[in-house]
Amino acid sequence: MKIFKHHRNQNGVALMVVLWVLVLLIGLATEFAFSMKGEVNTTRNYKEDIQAYHLAKAGIHMAMAEILYPSSFHASHQDFGLVMGTSTKGPKRSSSQEGKTAYRTSIRQEIKLGSGLITYSLKDENSKVPINKTTRITLVKVLTSAGIESKEKKDIIADSILDWIDSDKNHRLNGAEDDFYQNLIPPYFAKNAPIENLEELSKIRGIDEKILYGTNQRKGLINFFTTYNIKSVNPNTASPEVLSIIFSESQAKSIMKEREKKGFYDNTSSDYFRIRSTGEVEGSPTNHTINTVVQKISEKEGPIILTHYWNDNSFENLYKRELTDN
Repeated sequence: MKIFKHHRNQNGVALMVVLWVLVLLIGLATEFAFSMKGEVNTTRNYKEDIQAYHLAKAGIHMAMAEILYPSSFHASHQDFGLVMGTSTKGPKRSSSQEGKTAYRTSIRQEIKLGSGLITYSLKDENSKVPINKTTRITLVKVLTSAGIESKEKKDIIADSILDWIDSDKNHRLNGAEDDFYQNLIPPYFAKNAPIENLEELSKIRGIDEKILYGTNQRKGLINFFTTYNIKSVNPNTASPEVLSIIFSESQAKSIMKEREKKGFYDNTSSDYFRIRSTGEVEGSPTNHTINTVVQKISEKEGPIILTHYWNDNSFENLYKRELTDN
C-alpha cells in the first residue's frame, strides 16, 4: 500500500514538471514569434523606406528635367505653382486666360511609378531677398513688413545682422559682436561671415523664433530672405510683401496688376530653385522626403544643374514648414 502511494506521488511530480516545461516552451515560442514578427516588420520597413527614398530621388530628377527645359521666363501660377513660360512646341502645355500666354506645366502630384507614388514641388529662391548682399535700408523695410513696429528694435536687428555677416569685429551703433555674444549663456562668437542657413538668424541679437518663423498674423524673416547669391529678385514670383520692399509702391502695384492680367510681369527667369520631393509606397504608411536647392547654369553646350543643398532625411517641424510655405 505504501509502494502504491509512492508511485502515485512520483506520477504527480512528473506531471507538474511536464506542465511547467510546456509553459516554459510556450513562453519561449511566443517570445520567438514576437521577435520574428519584429524582425520581419523591421526588414519590411527598411525595404519600403529604400523604395520610398528612390521614388523621392526620381521626383528630384523629374524636377531637374523640368528646370533644364528651355524657358522664356519663370512665373508663379495660382493652380500650377512655379511655371515656365515657353514659346516652343511640346507636350503638357496649358494656356492662361484667353490664350494670351503659354505655360509649360507638368503633373507633380501623385505620379505613379511602379508600386509607388511621387509628389514634388518647385519653389523659386529668386522670389526672395539675398540676405548676404542686402543693404541696411532693405533690412529695415523687411523688419517693418514682418510686423516689427519699434524703431529701436529694427535698428538693433538690422545692425546686428550686418555685424554678423561682415568680416570685422567692430560693431555698428546698434549692432553686436563678440563682446555681446560672449556674455550670453551659453556664450558664442559672432560668425563674421556670410549666412549659410537662415536658422542662423535666431542666434543674432534681437531675433527670436517668432520673428524668424513668423506667426499666424505675420510672416517671419524666413519668408523674405534667401542665403543664395541670386542675380536678381524675380518680379514674376516675388510675394506682394517682397515687391513692396524691392520696388516703389507704384511699381509694385503695376507689377501685381500685370501678373493678375496675363500671369507674369516680364521675361525675368530664375536660376535658383528649391525642390521638395516625397516618395510613397502604395499600401504602406512609409514615405521619404528629400529637400534640395539647385542652380541652373547656362553653358555653351547647354544648361547644367549645380546642387547647393541636399537633405535626404527631411524631418521638418510641421508648424515651421506651414509658415514658410505660405
